[in-house]
Amino acid sequence: MTIIVTTPRSDTVEVRLDGAMDDETSYEVVDTVRQLLRTHRGVSRLELHCDPAMTGDSTSLAALLIIRRLAEADDVRLILTGRQPPAGEGGPG
Repeated sequence: MTIIVTTPRSDTVEVRLDGAMDDETSYEVVDTVRQLLRTHRGVSRLELHCDPAMTGDSTSLAALLIIRRLAEADDVRLILTGRQPPAGEGGPG
């Protein structure tokens, strides 16, 4: 997995996740977000762009929940993009 961080605006941090999330990389993603929220105290938006192929397994879902809690604790709005719902759960078709 590749983690790409950008700050397109002073109030926004973008994190792009390219590739699959597993046990090891999920810790890396959570730690990256935790550090970003500490060093970018003025942000009000965290945009997390997931690879559309990212699965909804328990590891990646747990990491996303932790990230949501970290953002909420700092009063930062989390925007999640790219990940598609599993078939039969609100997706087209």
